[in-house]
Amino acid sequence: MKTIHHVLDLAAPPERVFASLTTAEGLAGWWTTDVQAETAVGAVIDFTFDGDFNPDMRITELERPVVVSWECVGGHEPWAANTFRFELEEKVKGEETLLRFWQHYATELSDDAYGVYNFNWGYYLESLRQLVEIGTGKPFRAGAEARRS
Repeated sequence: MKTIHHVLDLAAPPERVFASLTTAEGLAGWWTTDVQAETAVGAVIDFTFDGDFNPDMRITELERPVVVSWECVGGHEPWAANTFRFELEEKVKGEETLLRFWQHYATELSDDAYGVYNFNWGYYLESLRQLVEIGTGKPFRAGAEARRS
């Protein structure tokens, strides 16, 4: 099976990055504007994008402020049972974070599908960087918000 892996430096403390990965407000600031989230192991985060891409992620691990893990439990068949892991490492005390991200695929997909998902993760992880560093990310504008744009 294939894995998508990204590593990036963020000019923000781990607590800020962790909050952006675990709260509805944080997730809406960088991935999609329509998020229903509870921050607890076992809770399911509902992400609404468009069409057949509306992944539901069960939180499988939370270790403040160093690990966030999800498993896709619905909302996008090609990601069924995929696991997602964000690891945060403080680089400069209270100022910088090294973020490592993995998406492990449960089902083999075409190289083109991996290419699309890898590109999209690059875009949205850059959106996360912008959110934690300057306060404004570039999330997908879902539902009514997208129609107003």
